[in-house]
Amino acid sequence: EKIIARNSAAGQEVHIDTTMIGWWLSKFLAMIFSVLYPAFESYKAIKTKSTEDDIQWLSYWVIFGIFTMGEFFLDIVICWIPLYYEAKLIFILWLGSSYTKGALLIYNKYESSIDHVVKLVEDKLKSIQAQPKQNEQKEQKSETSDEKQD
Repeated sequence: EKIIARNSAAGQEVHIDTTMIGWWLSKFLAMIFSVLYPAFESYKAIKTKSTEDDIQWLSYWVIFGIFTMGEFFLDIVICWIPLYYEAKLIFILWLGSSYTKGALLIYNKYESSIDHVVKLVEDKLKSIQAQPKQNEQKEQKSETSDEKQD
């Protein structure tokens, strides 16, 4: 990705590359190593009797999901960071590597924080789901009381 900086005094444009391997190639490689490879490994893990690989890949998907959500909201800022996409690619490789087990390390370190956030989200979703039911019950009570008054 190129950043164009204009020098109005000199009337010049300066093009600055923010990636070494190019935006498209880095996005393509990130997709392969962040989605396709882990999906394949997850499929293989499902087929084994061991739960160790299941835990590794489930923790990968949890951490990758959190990372992806954060990246979505911060994209307007991080796209300006030089070599961000290369750093992201290295992080994804570390996260999903069966040798480093980066996702499992992060998950184990922040498990209580993740559990707390999941609980908050679950509670919020339950309250959102309960609102239409509560409104429906109020309407039914209102209709019933209106019928009794007639």
